[in-house]
Parts: sequence; C-alpha cells; structure tokens
Amino acid sequence: MERPVRLLGRRPACENRVWRVDFDHIAAEAVEVPNYLTMVPKGLRPDGIGGVSVLPVTADGFVLLRNYRHAVDAWLWELPRGFVDAGESAEVAALRELEEEAGLTCDPADLVALGFFYPEASTIRAKGALFAALGCRPAMVARDEEPGLGQPVTVKRDDLLRMLASGEIEDASTAIACHRYFSVRP
Repeated sequence: MERPVRLLGRRPACENRVWRVDFDHIAAEAVEVPNYLTMVPKGLRPDGIGGVSVLPVTADGFVLLRNYRHAVDAWLWELPRGFVDAGESAEVAALRELEEEAGLTCDPADLVALGFFYPEASTIRAKGALFAALGCRPAMVARDEEPGLGQPVTVKRDDLLRMLASGEIEDASTAIACHRYFSVRP
C-alpha cells in the first residue's frame, strides 16, 4: 500500500542520553508540514523495538509500581519498564528492567511474550515489547533509584481486574499488557 505522507526532509531538534527529537518536513497531497515533531529512542533496534514493559507474576499476585510522572504531574500504576539498550534483545531488557525497577527476577524460560504496541504512533518512532514474567522471586541485587520510581506493590488478580475495569490503571503499556495476559490466561 502506498504511503499517503512523503518525508521531504529531517533535521535534528535536540537530544538527551535516551531520546533524539527530530523535525520532519512532510507532505500529503496539498498539505505540507515543515516541522512535524518525531522522537526516537537512541537504543532503537532494527525491528523497531525501543522499550519493554513486563508484568511480574508471583505466587502472591501481580506486582505494580506506583510511579510519579513529572510530564503529566500524576501518580500512575505501572509495570516495570524501560528502554532497550544498544545491542540488547527485548527479552534481556525485560529481565533487566524487572530486576532494576521491581527487585525481582525470573527464569528466562518463564518470560512470556505478549506482543507489541505503539506508545504514541503519531510522534514516537518506536514500538514497545510486552511480557509477563512468571514465577518471579526476589533478585539478589538492590533496586535502582530514579526520580519518581515507586515501591513495588503486590495485588491480587481480582484487584488488578477491578483496577483495569475502573480506569484506575491509566498507563497504556500497563493496561495493554494486563489485558493481553488475562486474554490468554483467563
């Protein structure tokens, strides 16, 4: 299928250690946009994966983080998640984020792929990989400390389903991963 939008040019706007922001000059029929903002994670893999989210499953329930997000000035229920490092597989990134953010680990064979999603298809040139980590247990390393990262909280299945249904979980990757998990493991 032919692309309805043509890329006429791209120029860098700014960057930090994890993101590059570009201004794309695009055109579609009689409309032209000279400064269409796009963002790309610096660790973007050739398959388009830039980040991961992982649903930790323990014997006691599901682990969520209550994180403060400066950009939206809100506390959100989230899964452990993060960027894929250069040269890293999505699976390795998921296991690393599980350890860094939740202080948990699981056997690599217990990492279940839940597909992909686009976090913001109009702006971010990357997709996220979603996983469930079964049989999670405490890791032997300390959790990372980063601004806004909350403590892990274990919730029961019925509570997680209620949180999803009520809209209490507002983070897209968290909601999508949980819904996909429950669709294959009702």
